[in-house]
Amino acid sequence: MILKGNQRGSGRNLALHLLNVDDNEHATVHELRGFLASDLIGAFKEAEAVSLGTKCQQYLFSLSLNPPISAKVSVAEFELTIEKIEKKLGLTGQPRAIVFHEKKGRRHAHCVWSRIDVQNMRAINHSHYKRKLFNISQELFRENGWELPKGFQNKDQSDESAYSFSEAGQAKRAKRDPSDLKHLFKNCLEQSDSLPAFAAALKEQGFCIARGDRRGYVAVDYNGEVYSLSRWCGVKAKELRARFGDPDNLPTVHQALDDLNRHYPPTDASTSHRHSTNEIFEKQLAELVVRQHGEREALVESHEQRRLVETKARNKRLPSGFTAIWARLTGQLTKAKEALSIEAQLCRSRDRLELQSMIDRHLTERRSFARSFVQTNILVELQQEFGDETASASRQLYQPDPLQPLVLPPDDAPFTKEEIRKRPDLILDVLSDRKAQFSRSDILSALADVIDDPQELRIASSNVLSSAKLCSVSSGIRNTFTTKDFVATQARLLNVTSELAASGGFAVRSRLISKAIEEENTQLQKRFGAALSNEQVAAIKHVLKSNQLSCVVGLAGSGKSTLLSVARKAWEKQGYRVHGASLAGKAADSLHNASGIPSRTLASLEASWKSGYEPVGHGDILVVDEAGMVGTRQLERIASGLKARGCKLVLVGDPQQLQPIEAGTPFKTIAETTGASRLTEIRRQKHGWQRTASKAFAIGDTETAMQAYQDHCAVHSALDRDHAIAELVEDYVSDFEENRPDSSRLALAHRRKDVHALNQAIKSALRQVNGAATEFLLETDHGPRAFCVGDRILFTRNNATLGVRNGMLGSITKASDKQLSVQLDAEGSGNRSDISFSPQQFQSFDHGYAVSIHRSQGCTLDRSFVLSSRTLDDHLTYVAMTRHKESVKFYSAPDIARRISISQCQSDETPKQWLNDPRLKRS
Repeated sequence: MILKGNQRGSGRNLALHLLNVDDNEHATVHELRGFLASDLIGAFKEAEAVSLGTKCQQYLFSLSLNPPISAKVSVAEFELTIEKIEKKLGLTGQPRAIVFHEKKGRRHAHCVWSRIDVQNMRAINHSHYKRKLFNISQELFRENGWELPKGFQNKDQSDESAYSFSEAGQAKRAKRDPSDLKHLFKNCLEQSDSLPAFAAALKEQGFCIARGDRRGYVAVDYNGEVYSLSRWCGVKAKELRARFGDPDNLPTVHQALDDLNRHYPPTDASTSHRHSTNEIFEKQLAELVVRQHGEREALVESHEQRRLVETKARNKRLPSGFTAIWARLTGQLTKAKEALSIEAQLCRSRDRLELQSMIDRHLTERRSFARSFVQTNILVELQQEFGDETASASRQLYQPDPLQPLVLPPDDAPFTKEEIRKRPDLILDVLSDRKAQFSRSDILSALADVIDDPQELRIASSNVLSSAKLCSVSSGIRNTFTTKDFVATQARLLNVTSELAASGGFAVRSRLISKAIEEENTQLQKRFGAALSNEQVAAIKHVLKSNQLSCVVGLAGSGKSTLLSVARKAWEKQGYRVHGASLAGKAADSLHNASGIPSRTLASLEASWKSGYEPVGHGDILVVDEAGMVGTRQLERIASGLKARGCKLVLVGDPQQLQPIEAGTPFKTIAETTGASRLTEIRRQKHGWQRTASKAFAIGDTETAMQAYQDHCAVHSALDRDHAIAELVEDYVSDFEENRPDSSRLALAHRRKDVHALNQAIKSALRQVNGAATEFLLETDHGPRAFCVGDRILFTRNNATLGVRNGMLGSITKASDKQLSVQLDAEGSGNRSDISFSPQQFQSFDHGYAVSIHRSQGCTLDRSFVLSSRTLDDHLTYVAMTRHKESVKFYSAPDIARRISISQCQSDETPKQWLNDPRLKRS
C-alpha cells in the first residue's frame, strides 16, 4: 500500500476536502479518537485551538493509505497499518481521525493526527518521515504478496505514466485520465524526429502545438486547456528547445485554439455522442451511488437496532436483587460481566464483517458497472465510426448445423430405476460415488428422479434415511451425511499412505542426484539460457528421498514435468524402473512426452491387476500425475496395490485445479498429513503480470486475477451468448490467419453444448476464409459430423491399435467417407505422427477447434480463447485461464456470466492458507 503523508495546518480546509462527496462517491468518517467534538470540522478546530498555545502552524499530520487497485483490504487491516505507522512516527495516543474514500471501485483511507503533545505543549517532531513511510510501504507490499511498483523496487525505474498532483488537477479539469494523458504526450514525443512530426502527432490526438507565454512549448486542446509539454513529457524545457529549435515561429495559444476549432469543431457528432454518453454515465453512476448509500445506511441502522435489542437481552441476564448481592460476594457477577463483554465484542465483530462484506460487494459492483458501460460505449462508437454494415458484419452470428446435432452419451448409471425402486438404499451408493458428503435434500432429489409417486417417494426416503449404510457428519449448520463404506475407505487410504510415507528403501545416491540436476541445467542453458529453480531442485531432492511415498504440489505451469524428467534419470541410474499413470489418457501421454516416463491410465493399471498381469513390479516406482483429479476410492485401491507389491508412490498435482469426478479430495488430505514439496514459481506464461494472475487463481483469489486480465483488455463482454461466441470466433480466425501454422490455439468451454457450438462456429468461419472444400458427413459417437481436409479433429477414446489417446488432437490431411488421414499434434518430443483409420470402424472422434476445460487440464498452448458460463467455478476458471504461454482471452455476456464463488466465504480454510500450510513443507 502506498503511503503519502505531510504536515499541514488549515484544519477546516482539510476537513472539507476529506468530506468532499463531489470528488468521492463515498466519504465516511470511520473514527474520531481523542476529540471532544463529534464531527470532523469541529475536531480539527479543536486541534487548531490547542495549537495556539504553541508556535506550531502545521499542527496536523495527514496521511493517505492507498492499496493496490485489485487488493481487498478490510477495515481491520487498515487500522492495524495505522497503528504501526503512528508507533513509528511517535504519534501513539494522539487524537486522530480516520476517513474512508471510495471512487471508481477503489477504496483508500486518510488518517489525520494532531501533532500537539498537550502534556508538554510542543509539536511532535517527525524527522525523516518520508523515508519511514517508504520503508513501511515496502514491508506492506511484501507481507501481503502484492507486486511492488517499479519505483519501490528501484527509484530510478518509477512508472513513466506516474503524474504529479498538479497534473492530476489539470487532467481533472479536462475530464481526462492523467495517466493516459501523460502516456499520450510521451508517446507523441518518442515517435517524432522533427517539430513538424511532433505537431502532426499531437494534432492527430486533438491537440495543437503552440508557443507559451514564457517561450516554451505547450499543447492546446479545443476547450482551451494549455498543457506544458516539458512537464507532461517529463523532459526539461531546454531539452525540447535543443531538439526542436526555438518555438518563436509557433502560433500563440489563441491562434492554436482558433486553428483547432476550424479543423475540429467541438460540436461534431463524436463529441456530441461523448458528451451524451458522459451524461448517461454520470446519471446512472449517481443512481448507483445513491442506492449504495441507502443500503449502507439501512444496514447500519439495522445494526444499531439489533445492538439495542441484544444489549437489553444481555442486561436481563445479569442477576438482580438479592441474587446480585450474592453474585457480587461470590465473584459470579464479575465472571458474568466478562462473559457478556466477550459476547458483545463478538456481536460488534459480526456487524463489522457484515458491513465489510457489503462494502466489498459495492466495490465489485462499481467496477463491473464501469467495465460494462465502457464496453457498451466502445461498441456504439465503433458502429458510428465504421457504419452499420461493418458493425453487422463483425457481429455475424453462428447457428449449429441441424444435420450435425450434439448427441450426448447415455448416462452410465450403476443401477437401473427398477433396481432402485426395489432397494431405495442403493441411491446412497450412487450419491457416495460422486460426493464425499451429501445432504437430506440431495437424497430426496436423487430419489425423485427415479420415483414419481409421492407416497412411494415418502416411504423410500424414510427407508434410506434410516439405512444402516448412512452415517451423519458434523458440517456446520446443515445435517450432512456420508456412507460408512466411504468413511472406511478414507481411513484405509490414510493408514496406507501414512505407512508408505514412514517406510524407506528407495534411496538414490547423492552423486547421481547432483549429476542429473547438473545435466538438466546444462540442457536448459543451451536451449533457453535458464536453469532449474531452487523450488524445482528442492522438489527433485524431496521425491528422490528413500520414502515409499512422496507428494509434490505444483501450480499450473510451474515446471512439474521438468522435475519429473530429472527424477526419472536419477532413479533409472540407481536401477529403479519408473512408471507413470494418470486419470485421463491424454494426461498420461503428456506425462510420457514431457518427462520420458512410460505412462498409462489408472483404469488400465487396475484392469491389468485384475487380469493377473503385473506391469509394475516389486521395487518399481509409480508416478501419478494430475493426482488432484483422482477420487478417494480409486486412489485407495492404487495405494494399497502398490504397498502390497513393495512399490513407491509419487503423487504430483494441484488440488486447486479440477476436482475429482468421484467422491473425495484425497490428494489434498494426503499432502497435508504426510507433507509435500511445493512449486509456486509460474514458468508457463511469458508475461510477469500473467504469472502473478496465475498465482492469484491458484490461491482462490479469482476476482483479482480476472481483474488483471480485464486491465489488459483480455476480458470481453458481449450482448448475449451468441454475440460472445461470434467475438471469440472472430479473434480465433484472426489469430489463425496471422500465426498459422506456427502456433497452437484452442477454444475452451465448460458445457458440452458450448463446446459443440464453438466447434461449429469456428469451422464455419474458417470455411469462409479458406474457401469451400469437399466435406464428408461421418457418423461419430457424438452425432453426425462433417469433415474435410484441414479440419481439426479430437479423439475421444483410447485406441492402442491406432496409437491415439482420449483427448489427442490433430489435423486432417486426407478425407473421404471410407478413410481419414490425420497428422497428430506434436507433443513434448516435437515429433508429429501420421495415422489413418476407417470412420466406419472407429467412431470416437469429433471436431477439435474447441474442447472442454476438463480435457484441457495438463495442456500448454500458445493462445487460448475461453467462453464463460454460469457453471464456471473457481477451479474451472483457474484451469481455463492458465493453459496459455502467450495470451488468453475471456468472453462473457449477461446470460452466461460467471457466478462469483462464495465457497471461500463459507470455508474455514482458504486455498492461500492451505498452500502456505507448513505441513506441506515437510520433507
